[in-house]
Amino acid sequence: MTKQQAEKKTVKFETEVSKLLDIVANSLYTEKEIFLRELVSNSSDACEKLRYVSQTDSKAPKTNKFQIRIHLNEKNKTISIKDNGIGMDDKDMQSNLGTIAKSGTEEFIKKMGDKKGDINQIGKFGVGFYSSFMVSDQVVVRSKKYDSSSGYLWTSDGKGTFSIEETQYNEIGTEITLSIKKDEKEFLSKYKIEEIIKKYSDFVPFPIFVTSEEDKNDKKKDDKTEEQVNSAEAIWLKDKSKIKKDDYKSFYNQASNYYDEPLTTIHFKAEGVVNYTALLYLPKTQPQDLYHPDRKNKLKLYVNKVFISDKLDALIPAWLRFVPGVVDTEDLSLNISREILQNNAVINKISNAITKRVLKEIQELKKKKPDEFKDFWKNFGPVVKEGLYEFNDFHDQIFDFSTFHCSEKEEMITLDQYITDFSNDKKKIYYISGENKDNLLNSPQMELFKNKKINVLLITDPVDEFWMPMKMKFKDYEFASITKGEVDIEDKKESKKEKEEPKEDKDFVGFLKNNLKDKVKDVKISKRLTTSASCLVADENDMDMHLKKLMAANNQNISDEKRILEININHELVNKLKSLDKNQKDKFCEILYDHAKLMEGENLDDPKKYTNLVSELVSL
Repeated sequence: MTKQQAEKKTVKFETEVSKLLDIVANSLYTEKEIFLRELVSNSSDACEKLRYVSQTDSKAPKTNKFQIRIHLNEKNKTISIKDNGIGMDDKDMQSNLGTIAKSGTEEFIKKMGDKKGDINQIGKFGVGFYSSFMVSDQVVVRSKKYDSSSGYLWTSDGKGTFSIEETQYNEIGTEITLSIKKDEKEFLSKYKIEEIIKKYSDFVPFPIFVTSEEDKNDKKKDDKTEEQVNSAEAIWLKDKSKIKKDDYKSFYNQASNYYDEPLTTIHFKAEGVVNYTALLYLPKTQPQDLYHPDRKNKLKLYVNKVFISDKLDALIPAWLRFVPGVVDTEDLSLNISREILQNNAVINKISNAITKRVLKEIQELKKKKPDEFKDFWKNFGPVVKEGLYEFNDFHDQIFDFSTFHCSEKEEMITLDQYITDFSNDKKKIYYISGENKDNLLNSPQMELFKNKKINVLLITDPVDEFWMPMKMKFKDYEFASITKGEVDIEDKKESKKEKEEPKEDKDFVGFLKNNLKDKVKDVKISKRLTTSASCLVADENDMDMHLKKLMAANNQNISDEKRILEININHELVNKLKSLDKNQKDKFCEILYDHAKLMEGENLDDPKKYTNLVSELVSL
């Protein structure tokens, strides 16, 4: 027995650690590739530590050539991750690889239990190294600390024990070798490993190289310069004055998969309660999947330049899902679980801050570049206004720049402009909703408002129909649909002039109510019609008509509410019907109802019957 063998020390893991390893090794995690991120991050930390130590400790080697090397041996079924960082001695191995804080371990086990879980949980508890056992059945660590005369070997199969012994390892740094399980062969692919590095560790500040036994045996590659896999430079952490416009554009293309130039670049660093750096963009063009239900935001979260997630809903609101970019913070532990991130105080503060910043940039765009804002609002305005439907603290900011079509101006206006330039005694913001601006302007419900030059918002974005009834008011002004309830825009002088309705008119209205009772809720003499014969409106407490259409088109279950038929008592067609005898009235009265449906752009139950009746009525 050699001296080295005699000094070999085999140690049992604590009970809690053994339980943890069993969970890690045997649970079917969806992101097993995370093991490489963990090991690369550890190597990066080791290099960073040595670089720091070398500035104060004369024993430390002076080098600027820190690197991380990954070697694949498909024949032996091994992966090696090697760095020239600070290294470990036997005590460090015992502390760093053989022991886990008991409290953290217990919490991890309690969280995970026997459930199949998210491997991102691992990092929260400082046990990321053990993710190696998801893909390997043995882990071997060789290391030499910068101030140690000896190298050490750590070995474990993850089944209860580990060993530490002195070994011949003359290079300062650490090499971790994983014996890959039979069913994890994909991690022996050079292409796969490079893909994982680009995804998670692209901006690790030290160069990463990937080689394989195949490369060694390929004579054609003997003279080929070795290529670095990662970018190694996080553009968002550079001094803004040293970043060129093309650099920003290139990163925008990479982060978003858009191939044009960004409309606006938002690059800032926040220091205080929460420290982070953000590089965000406002795009010019609308992505095809903007309204797809499965679309996720394009914002990536990094912790110290290590990629964490691009699927974090809590990082930015869904109504800003078109904003691509990155957020990098030091105030989170590496690999904190997505579940915890969703309710994390740091993330919530970051989200709140970057949301305010994006909204501020949109407001600045409106002020300084109105033409560009118009295009932006056309593409993304309906999405931003989804934020008005949510309960949040950003409504005022959104209202500052939200613009709407209206009846009294060609250009779009804000709500502040509406109440400033078109103030009315009723303290109401009138609106009408439909599919397009021109049809709304020609709607019969608009006739009186146009005659009196009362401004009406022309709502063509479906989202507005959801938040307006919920919001109810803007400042002191109530939102009021002109296709619902009674019209109350006459002044007091006009009201005094109103006369009692003639009996003939009352009788005709009563006749229509009786004959159309299966089709309409009520029949009224209209105050809003001036040129059209009839129109349909919703009752005050019923759903707006266009909103009802939208929901029906999306197969939403809605009550079959009848509408109110309003007639223009002075219209030629109405007078014609009034003059008919009872039998003729019975025959032709549906014309007014069908006429109103046509004006709403609705299909008739029997178009042929309608045209025949109109032709016959004209001939009388």
